[in-house]
Amino acid sequence: MAQMIAATGRELYYHTWETKDSTHYYEVNFLISDKSKVNAFEIKSSGLGKYESINEFCRKYSKNVNMAYLIFQKDVGTDGSLLLKPFYLVPFISV
Repeated sequence: MAQMIAATGRELYYHTWETKDSTHYYEVNFLISDKSKVNAFEIKSSGLGKYESINEFCRKYSKNVNMAYLIFQKDVGTDGSLLLKPFYLVPFISV
């Protein structure tokens, strides 16, 4: 995933922050600038599983998020405002 995005000439950023009242950290795998906003990417290599980090990121920084993607092994879909995309479509996502 990183190589596919880097090949487009974009800079990649990784973001973590501590959850409230816990030692657990939220993480967003990739943030890519898009003018004055960011596109956020969560990558799941084995199935859909949980993806609370990207949902929390979008909630916390809603004014700064343009698009949010969950990249995984299944088919195209949506979950609220989160766009679900399989790995093979990453080269066609305009980031």
